[in-house]
Amino acid sequence: MRGLNTLSDVIDLALGVEIAAAVAPIRQRRPEVVAHTQGVHDALFDGPAGRAFGRQRLAAIAAHVAALGEAKTLAAYYTELAEGAGTESDSAGDGKLAAALRHAVRLTEAPATSTHAHLEVLLAAGLSETDIVTVTQLVGFVNYQVRLLAGLALIGARS
Repeated sequence: MRGLNTLSDVIDLALGVEIAAAVAPIRQRRPEVVAHTQGVHDALFDGPAGRAFGRQRLAAIAAHVAALGEAKTLAAYYTELAEGAGTESDSAGDGKLAAALRHAVRLTEAPATSTHAHLEVLLAAGLSETDIVTVTQLVGFVNYQVRLLAGLALIGARS
């Protein structure tokens, strides 16, 4: 991972060195949470389902969800990941990505409005059932990261 040379994971990277250092004792009390959080990230982006949908697409969706949550550093990380992931998909004219982004916004801003018809739209755009599950899991995970970062930043600012 680029930029993680002295930092342990994406959360530390997004917190920044000062806040990450301030909350390190708290995070070190639960090493399994740190490991599993990073493990979910790695599985989503490097696992077979993520590779099938496309790392660049997933990173673009993650960047958008992080931006919706106003997690600027996390959004920048995912934007960099999307740009550095190769040419698996070009967001301009990519119907799968466009549909997945609309799905991500709905799940982030108004999850209760999701219906079976929305899933049919995703299928019609060319997403497989596995793609839909992967994208949905990614959206939930990035929203978790956003909340985790917000909490740790508050704790770190008080230290």
